[in-house]
Amino acid sequence: MLRGTVAFLVLVVCAVLGAEMRSALARRGVRAPGMEGVSFLAVGFLLGGRALGFFPDDLVAALRVVVLFGLAWIGLVFGLQAEWRIIRRLAPWHRWIGLLTPVAVGGPVAAVGILLGLAPALALGLAAVAMASSPSALEGLARGRRSTDRGTVRMLKLVMAFAGIPAVAVFTVATTLASPLAAEFGGALAAHELLVFTAAIGMLVGYAVVVLIRGVADHMQLLTLAVGCMCLIAGATAVLGLNPLPAAALAGAVLVNRGVFPHRMLRVAHSLERPILVALLVLVGASWSAAAFSVETFAVMTLVRMAAAVAAGAVLGRVARTRGEVRVRDGVGWGLLPQGELSLGFTVAIVSFFPATEGVLEAVVAAMLVNNIAGGWWMRRGLFAPSDRSAL
Repeated sequence: MLRGTVAFLVLVVCAVLGAEMRSALARRGVRAPGMEGVSFLAVGFLLGGRALGFFPDDLVAALRVVVLFGLAWIGLVFGLQAEWRIIRRLAPWHRWIGLLTPVAVGGPVAAVGILLGLAPALALGLAAVAMASSPSALEGLARGRRSTDRGTVRMLKLVMAFAGIPAVAVFTVATTLASPLAAEFGGALAAHELLVFTAAIGMLVGYAVVVLIRGVADHMQLLTLAVGCMCLIAGATAVLGLNPLPAAALAGAVLVNRGVFPHRMLRVAHSLERPILVALLVLVGASWSAAAFSVETFAVMTLVRMAAAVAAGAVLGRVARTRGEVRVRDGVGWGLLPQGELSLGFTVAIVSFFPATEGVLEAVVAAMLVNNIAGGWWMRRGLFAPSDRSAL
């Protein structure tokens, strides 16, 4: 009992200090979430049962509730940013480009993964990770620097802003296929029913929050409501063997599009996002055995993803030039490689809920490092003035 209490306090301290460190780096223009994620995984590994022993395997299993809640909170943060009032102001071709470009990146990843023998659920989960490009590296480089290609930067931001929508949709299908209930009660039919349950849980909780926050403006009251609702989603999905992230994302989308002054809740959600992500990564790192490495997963998430991104970028550039609105630099697909918080959340969910994921965490983390370095290198060389270049 005492060891569990000490371990939980250590986790809280790591989450708070890690979040403060990320905030301090961001204020100084240093933003590389993939690299930060690796550092927090390493901290978790050092605190785990294979090093200092603060988090042995039995204690990590007992703290699974923290993982469930954390994934639900990440889903809530994403869903609260899917505001239809903003999306509908864009030109139709902007919406199509924003939605289809990530699919063009993730589709080959899923197809090749299945051909290499990965389970369909895992292949789709990796496709969702591949789709979720992050603007953090681009924003970090752009801070205080002069862009030499505003058209390319604009198109990259457009695609990255939409990337999470198809990524979450594909990940929802992956989680239903990975559920023990889907395997036990008939495969595709059971997965279809679980999709319906996921949507129902998300919509019901979302509309409940819409009603509950009416007339509530105090930050702590909103935080209490949000925490309670995410606990409800985490528990309801866990009973079905599902991941809470998709249902929470749908709840957030309902709230931001149907609620009154929904941006208050977005500020509340952002206030806990970083500590929760750090806690998740520390816990996953504590369970990291580092004894296996999936070469197939690494190849799919690097070589296949890079090739798909470059091809999708070529199509994106041609469409933009045909429309005559902006001129996009050749090789723009390299700018789609950096990954961030949503990809890390998907990765945590995969290793926590999907079956047969030995070596997947190691391979995905290594692939994210390669992708972030390659994407950041292209951005520095292609999008900013030579005198303004600096390292990530």
